[in-house]
Amino acid sequence: MRQDELALYAGVSPELIQAAESGRRSMSTPLLMAMLPLLQQLPEAAAPASEPPIVLPALAAGSPAPDAAALDFRRRQCQQQAGRLRTQADKLATRARAAERWAQVLPALLAAHPPPTDPADEYAAARHVWLMNWLPRRTRPLPTDDVTRWHLLQARIVALEAEAAALAAVAPD
Repeated sequence: MRQDELALYAGVSPELIQAAESGRRSMSTPLLMAMLPLLQQLPEAAAPASEPPIVLPALAAGSPAPDAAALDFRRRQCQQQAGRLRTQADKLATRARAAERWAQVLPALLAAHPPPTDPADEYAAARHVWLMNWLPRRTRPLPTDDVTRWHLLQARIVALEAEAAALAAVAPD
């Protein structure tokens, strides 16, 4: 969750959230109480899975040695491109995970914020209406275009990393 979203949810300024996160300021009891329903519902992050190494066949006997500089240059290009694409894919995946987490905790958050009991308190009523509209918007899944883009990025990343691994395996010592 971004700091500005947390600030909106808690009803405080983004600067206060930033100061609390960096340790320059402690969180007040009302702020902690406002965030408690959210904190109780957040799932733990899963550890990333490791990928198996790529095994390549050996070169045919009598083959000339490849140009090591050209192979190394292309290998580095592949790694840099894969890194840039992974950053883009990670941003999309982070957005998707955030929406999924919001969807998981939405029922508890809605239950934790009942309508105000004092009908004369217009501020509380307006905040409640805003919150009841804002919370469900956080649960929207990624649009189809973004999901398609993530899958295409993953395919390109796998291809570039496989090419880089293959180039590293054939580079002369």
